[in-house]
Amino acid sequence: MLRRLGAQIAKEINPESRTILEHRQTSGFANMTGMQLKMKSAEVTNWEVRHLPVIIALSCLWLSLLVVLLAILTINSGSMVYTIDDIYIHLAISRNLNEYSVFGVTRYEFSSSSSSPLWNLIISAAFVLVGITDMVPLALNVILSSIAVVTFYVLLKDLDVSSQYITAVLLSFVFFTSLPGLVFTGMEHTLHIILSLLFFVLSSRILSLEESSNRDSLLLLVVTFFVSAVRFESVFLALPVAFLFLMKRDWSHALAVLLMAGLPWLAYGIVSVQNGWLLLPNSLVVKGVDAMNEGIALFLIRGIGALVVSPHLLVLLVATVKLTRFQEHGFWHKNNVMNLIFISACLLHLQLGRIGWFFRYEAYLVALGILAVSIQARQFLSELDLPSIRMPAIGASLDRNRLYGLGLVILFIAPLVGRGALWIYWTPTASKNIYEQQYQMGLFLDRFYTGETVLMNDIGCANYLSDIVCVDKWGIGTLDVGQMLLNGSMSAEMLRIIADERGVKVAILYADGLIPEEWEEVGRWTIRDNVVAYNSTVSFLAVMPSEKDRLIESLVLFSPGLSDDVIESGLYTTLL
Repeated sequence: MLRRLGAQIAKEINPESRTILEHRQTSGFANMTGMQLKMKSAEVTNWEVRHLPVIIALSCLWLSLLVVLLAILTINSGSMVYTIDDIYIHLAISRNLNEYSVFGVTRYEFSSSSSSPLWNLIISAAFVLVGITDMVPLALNVILSSIAVVTFYVLLKDLDVSSQYITAVLLSFVFFTSLPGLVFTGMEHTLHIILSLLFFVLSSRILSLEESSNRDSLLLLVVTFFVSAVRFESVFLALPVAFLFLMKRDWSHALAVLLMAGLPWLAYGIVSVQNGWLLLPNSLVVKGVDAMNEGIALFLIRGIGALVVSPHLLVLLVATVKLTRFQEHGFWHKNNVMNLIFISACLLHLQLGRIGWFFRYEAYLVALGILAVSIQARQFLSELDLPSIRMPAIGASLDRNRLYGLGLVILFIAPLVGRGALWIYWTPTASKNIYEQQYQMGLFLDRFYTGETVLMNDIGCANYLSDIVCVDKWGIGTLDVGQMLLNGSMSAEMLRIIADERGVKVAILYADGLIPEEWEEVGRWTIRDNVVAYNSTVSFLAVMPSEKDRLIESLVLFSPGLSDDVIESGLYTTLL
């Protein structure tokens, strides 16, 4: 005690002594802090090393998104425009739901025009939080694509493989599924990929076990509901899984999966029917008209044709078939179950679904295929002994087996690389296509035809950017047109009758037939390098003769704002 008191007195009397004491205390604190900082730094470094594959994959994803965004802004005069018109249908529906409590592509009536009700509700909820802006789908997709990469990584990280292998697989997932390209569609496909991966892994795990936990079963049912609500194609996953549960005589799981997969669409159908529309969305029904009119022979070979134009799915199918080993592992081994689900879902989608249209329809299958193959490919690659492949010395005999194995790997990767390379060019180009055609149509209608009735082909931008009464020639947003397309009674005369009944003044249509002769065309816009629009040229038609002069004048006034790359032609251009 006396010693402590003496020290305190010395501090008060002798400043130098106080400085020495303070220096010792401060020095000790500094040393302790330095040790802690080193420990923290080591922890951070270890975390970075351990999770380096996902850090690299996310960095590549974000860098790709930034580069593509800058390219889009540059070619579109500073406007961020999505790569397909469909997202603007979702935006229009979500805005009308928020502002007018109307679930419809226009604010004037209900329309069953959405193939993803859950995506509409998510966008609508985001509008409540941040306000109505067309940047919401982009922000959601950036977040969801990042979550998709992390989800894929979590499903891989327990494999007994090198970090280089996981990095390669993650980069394959990012680019071969065209994940950056999907982000700029603004659609629900990134969310669908996440939910499909979870459904795929959960169902495979439960099927491979003799008894599953209640937690896994409940989680599977929740995921089944949401994966179905986000995309109707999820039925192609649910059906094989339910069938496999039936094979195991697991009646409760089979029935529960079917029920949860059908529940969101049953609920949507009840609302739709109560509003006078069909049970399923017109966007699904109308797009299936061509398939129904093909005839049995063409329908039966439809899947083969789809597979021929989808080599990326073909190689994934071949790989999963090759990796399926019932005798070695047993029928209900998890890997075999995963392969069976993927093969079945892929064949169902090829036969009954759609392929392409900016890589989006089959994106979930590519993701599932990459996951299934990457989980099982380690043993397959070791059998090929690829690391020991070397260029033979002059005069040495070729190791045909090893070269054959290397050739298989190259053959497997090539179609996926091709798919990954295409989106790099197509994404900015498609955005420019939409900006120069559908987006300009929407701006034109907003400026000159607000509140008036217009007949359209593509209805997304037109209804989001302007406030019109829209009649949809493709039947997605107009019930009676959709019904006529469904029963095969649509004709130019029927279109004229519908236009007269609804008071259509002007029409902006693709010149693809079914246009009444008495409607006078006064102008055309043609875009260059078209990769996404249904047709490069849209026609402006005066449906009512009294509207001809006004339509010509409006096109003349709007012309200076068009891009120089848009080719203008027709009657109105004589006045430019």
